[in-house]
Amino acid sequence: MRTSRAVAIAAAVSTLLLAYYAISWARVTPVRERGTDFSASYVAALLLRDGDGAQMYDQQDEHARHLSLLPPGTVINLPFITPPTTALLALPLTLLDPGSAFRVWSVIELLLLALAVWIAIRAGPWPAPSGRSPRAATVLMALAAGGTYAFLILGQIDGVAALGLAAAYMTWRRDRPAVAGFWMALAFAATKPHLAIGLGVWLVARRDWRALAGALAGCAVVAAVSLVLVGPGGLGGFISALGFAAGNTPGASTLGIPGLVASWLGGGTVAVVIGIAGSLLALAGCWLLGARSRGIPAALEVSLAGAAALSLVASPHLLPHDLVILAPAFAWCAARAAVADAAPWPGLVTIRLIAAWAILGVLALVDTGNAAPAPPGRLVPLGLLGIGAAALMLPLARTDPGTPERVALAQSGGGRGSGGSTA
Repeated sequence: MRTSRAVAIAAAVSTLLLAYYAISWARVTPVRERGTDFSASYVAALLLRDGDGAQMYDQQDEHARHLSLLPPGTVINLPFITPPTTALLALPLTLLDPGSAFRVWSVIELLLLALAVWIAIRAGPWPAPSGRSPRAATVLMALAAGGTYAFLILGQIDGVAALGLAAAYMTWRRDRPAVAGFWMALAFAATKPHLAIGLGVWLVARRDWRALAGALAGCAVVAAVSLVLVGPGGLGGFISALGFAAGNTPGASTLGIPGLVASWLGGGTVAVVIGIAGSLLALAGCWLLGARSRGIPAALEVSLAGAAALSLVASPHLLPHDLVILAPAFAWCAARAAVADAAPWPGLVTIRLIAAWAILGVLALVDTGNAAPAPPGRLVPLGLLGIGAAALMLPLARTDPGTPERVALAQSGGGRGSGGSTA
């Protein structure tokens, strides 16, 4: 009875939120369709299709091509600053007009996000008695996160990164670290590499050399494809665009530690130095999580989720839509929480996890489109730092239910008092 009631409440609230997001997306105007974040990738894909890939980072050419898609007199400031591979992913949609392309792209990305959550749910260490209903409710809660609103409205590409993270988790669970490192690096390097710096630090700290080799292979694939697409000059343009992006987006509107500091202190030298120092501390947290989880398979869920949160908050260019990358992490942590509860779903650990996820969603909605100075400043960084801190403080699980190690331990009578934790 308790589980049924909890599932019904979670499903109802999540469905209402998703319906609101869908209605807002349906109301996006034709002008807005052609001026969303996706439209920058669409314009770059047009240049690529026309054989002008090397010019996709020429801000004047790109801006002129963008304006040609909009009504006369429209003012827009939306440069293409992502890797050339994002233009390649958008290339098939240049067969459609910009408005239709935005709609199709948004649906595809939402489906990729849903697939990422489903993969994390399937791969997670759910206890056998938990049933399907808690897993279905977890899928809905993961998709209804606050970042999904901006993700859908802007036609963002974070669904690819979320899918890569989920695929990496699944293959780690199957003890295929080289493939895991490859999928994670490929997905982030092809779309938003700046968000995965902390994950790279976490990977090195684990000393999982097979996973690291796979990650290097994934990065190499992206680099090679990018070189073919735009040539050396285009790659140089991409590097220059990174610097351009730093000055093009108001620091106080970003949601990483630099954005938190900028929302309180402005954009002076002192704020920049403090922001960089804070980001380095977050990366140090990623290192500690990786080092602590080394050789402990059952610590994967908490360690990887915490590193993902700290990796995001360490980024100088984190925005609300990027938070959907954590959706699969919430899903696999829900599985680990169900194991820790060892009680009808949801137990205390699961309730705490859902509460943290809900709070982060509310913070994301509050911060969406907000560049106002303090107080209270950006709120999402505080939520992400809280997630990272919780991951660092939680005891690490030593064994996994159902694994050969746990089965052998139980059969030998050593299942109690072994010092292992499933939290």
